[in-house]
Amino acid sequence: MVYLNSFVISKHVFYTMKSQVKTLSTFLIVLFFSGTLFSQDQLSKFKDKIDFYVLDNFVSRIDNDSVFVSNSYQYGANNYDKDGDFYFCDNKTKNRIFPYGFEIAYPFVGKTAVVKYKGRWGLIDRNGRFIFYSVTTYPIRLTSYEKYAVFDNSIMYDLRSGILQEHSIYCAEPAGPNYFISKSKSGKYNLIEVEKGPVFKTEMDSIIPNQNLIYKGNSNRSLLILKKNNKYGLYLSNGTEILKIKYEKAKFLGNYFMLYENNKWNYYTYENNKLNLILSSPFECITPAYQTKVIGTFKKDNQYNLLKIDGEILPENFDFISDNAAYGVKDNTMVIFNSDANYYTYTEK
Repeated sequence: MVYLNSFVISKHVFYTMKSQVKTLSTFLIVLFFSGTLFSQDQLSKFKDKIDFYVLDNFVSRIDNDSVFVSNSYQYGANNYDKDGDFYFCDNKTKNRIFPYGFEIAYPFVGKTAVVKYKGRWGLIDRNGRFIFYSVTTYPIRLTSYEKYAVFDNSIMYDLRSGILQEHSIYCAEPAGPNYFISKSKSGKYNLIEVEKGPVFKTEMDSIIPNQNLIYKGNSNRSLLILKKNNKYGLYLSNGTEILKIKYEKAKFLGNYFMLYENNKWNYYTYENNKLNLILSSPFECITPAYQTKVIGTFKKDNQYNLLKIDGEILPENFDFISDNAAYGVKDNTMVIFNSDANYYTYTEK
């Protein structure tokens, strides 16, 4: 059974070392929430219309599309009779592809787009026709993993295909991690391999994994930043040294490893058992981006911008950028960043 308005996460109960370790899982139901690492003040002016969690998930799941959605006057400005409505427009011509607008509309994901029309939610196809139109005013919801759209608190559609989902979705119990981090009475840390015991001969001031759970077999999931005597180094979870513990600053950002050296931040990926330098930049990114051509968001003079893998940044700064660079706010305008980090006006006040 799918639990609407909620999702299931597994909480791993960690291990004793004197016997074979067993992984227990306790399932907790928690409410969906919309979050950001930055100030919510910049979003408050739009919260009466936009569900930021839904928008974030829809934007980060689309590739460059031939259609965008906006309520800005600059797109199809010859028609003011539906002031405030959202219209779908052609990316090249900027003309509206449907003559009618919607109270709220989100970008197309695959074959469908979620819209609100006359107080009720629905799902339209790329011809603007309703695949589904709610009989209630229940707000749109998403399932946790599959990201299906749920209407009327019970009716679920696959967004990419527009197909009604008639069967329950079961989530298999995840496998337990191969490692966990232990803390001694002295406040120091070590990495414990579940079947063998401590990985490092000496304890560390801190151990920072690239992923919440540490598994074998995926090098990117087994990277660790070790801190000792206020210096940092990079290791694999099996104890293999990649960079000695001698650097002043280091941290993870999404799939990147960041190292501060020679007054610049060096952004690396780790592939084929080696570090690959992607970019050296004076900008320190603070959150990752969903776009493959963007490293992340950085902050300067209380303004936000995106750092691309070629070192370029956006031509203007923003008052706010969401925590995976799906959308941003400047003054009274909210923009959507597409997969190439180009942006267009989504809504304005």
